Formats: sequence, structure tokens, C-alpha cells
Amino acid sequence: MKRLAKVLGVLGGIAAVIWAMRDRFISVAISREPQPPSFRVPPAEEDPAVDTIDGIGPVFAKRLTDAGIGTVSRLAQASPDSVAEAAGVSSARARSWIDQASERV
Repeated sequence: MKRLAKVLGVLGGIAAVIWAMRDRFISVAISREPQPPSFRVPPAEEDPAVDTIDGIGPVFAKRLTDAGIGTVSRLAQASPDSVAEAAGVSSARARSWIDQASERV
């Protein structure tokens, strides 16, 4: 029993020393130099995906993305025949999508 009391006393003493010096341990780990100021940079506008165009759902968007026409700007630059072939739609529907994309670019 005396041995248990000694062990607990030693562990309690070690814990008390660590508790008393906790600020010192923390301050060693934290850099004392202030962080440099950060500047707010507006995020660059991303080119929206083709599924934002009316009439293009997830299926047509996947087909167009697989064909390399995944963004609105690429859709605006594409030819109606290549869009129609990639999506499996008529040329008139492809032209409609390209016109909508051209208006957004």
C-alpha cells in the first residue's frame, strides 16, 4: 500500500510540474513571429459546366464532357455538327445550345 502511495505521489508531482509549465511548453511549439498579412483576392470566375444550359441534363452533359465539350465556352466554340454527334441530338437542338452558350460567354 505504501508503494502505491509513493507511485501516485510521484505521478502527481510530475503532473503538477507539467501543469505549472504548460504555458512554456505551448509557447515553444508556437512561433513567436506574427503571421504576414493576407490579401483578399477575388476568386477567378470559373467557366460554368454545360449542364447550366437549358435543355442539357446530366445525360447530355456527360456525353458532351466525354467528347471534350465540358464547359460553356467550349460549347460556344464548337460546331453544331460536332455537338450533335457527341450528344446524339439533332443539329437544330445543337445550334440552340450553342446560341445559348454564346450569349453567356
